[in-house]
Amino acid sequence: MLKALTKTLTQFLSDPKLWLVTLLCGLISLLLFLGIWWGVREGLGWLAEQWPRWAGWLKYGEGTLAAVMTLLLALLLFPVTFVVTASFFQETVADAVEARHYPALPPANGASLRVSVLSGLRFAALMLAVNVVAFPFYLTLLWFAGSGAVLMLAVNGLLAGREYFEILALRRMPRREMDAVRRANRLTLFLTGVLIAAMALVPVLNLLAPVLGIAVMVHIFHGLPRDAGGVGK
Repeated sequence: MLKALTKTLTQFLSDPKLWLVTLLCGLISLLLFLGIWWGVREGLGWLAEQWPRWAGWLKYGEGTLAAVMTLLLALLLFPVTFVVTASFFQETVADAVEARHYPALPPANGASLRVSVLSGLRFAALMLAVNVVAFPFYLTLLWFAGSGAVLMLAVNGLLAGREYFEILALRRMPRREMDAVRRANRLTLFLTGVLIAAMALVPVLNLLAPVLGIAVMVHIFHGLPRDAGGVGK
């Protein structure tokens, strides 16, 4: 996984094709994050109006705790946005990585933009639902040596690893074979997903997460052992 990340960062620093895609992803991700932050702030304000007794805790701007909660909620929901963002650019990024590191491969069949975006939206909805349900557990465990953050990375890593792999694997293999490869490499995909989820939580780096996540998963996909469904270089 570290080797895949190293290859990704090396290409990112030297490939102008990825710079433009990264800029677009970063702008979209930033706009989505600001939208989430605004939505959370307004949502807390609305809840404060409905339950005046708790207004001091809920309403944005009426205390440090409320401001911190707003930021935490926005950061929690941010990984959902980069899944959608990545769906617009996954084919472009995957093609650029394969052209640089795997030039002998035949062209991928790929998926249409419509299919990619719909898949991204479907997964984003799942990711949002899971994180909303798990949020009370994140907060509760946050006070126990930061274990809430560990749980959040584990949950989002599990989801991100599976989704990114499926999107990229289906470019080059039928679903049945893809499922077999995924089952044979659960731990590798989970750890890769945790890495992607972690990037999405680091300020500034999270704006690059869609591109870096796709590129890393391309290397992971092509680095899987040949006896796991025949995948490999």
